[in-house]
Amino acid sequence: MTYEELLDELKEVIKETEVNAEVIHKNLEIISSKVNENDSIMSHEKTTINESISECLGVLQHQDIHRQKIERVISFVCDYNNIKKEKYDISPVAKNIDSDENMSEEDLEALIKQMNS
Repeated sequence: MTYEELLDELKEVIKETEVNAEVIHKNLEIISSKVNENDSIMSHEKTTINESISECLGVLQHQDIHRQKIERVISFVCDYNNIKKEKYDISPVAKNIDSDENMSEEDLEALIKQMNS
């Protein structure tokens, strides 16, 4: 598998997760709205449902962090192999990593090696 093929596969994963996240988020908003509008649902039940919705949104946020990590891998592979990033449509944040919470170059290289095996 070439780096370009690997990057194409990662790009498809990113697209799919973004579409799925949008659908899930939209559906959770609809559910929350319906629950809060429904007077036949007890207050404590509404609270429980809204807490569950909040947990789901937290999981979506966690998934988005993984998507960002994949974008960083794409950026790293492109930089390391002189591949143009524009083809992969990654976010500007993934192109310029300055935070202490980011993966180290060693971690990125290990992740790339793991994907290649």
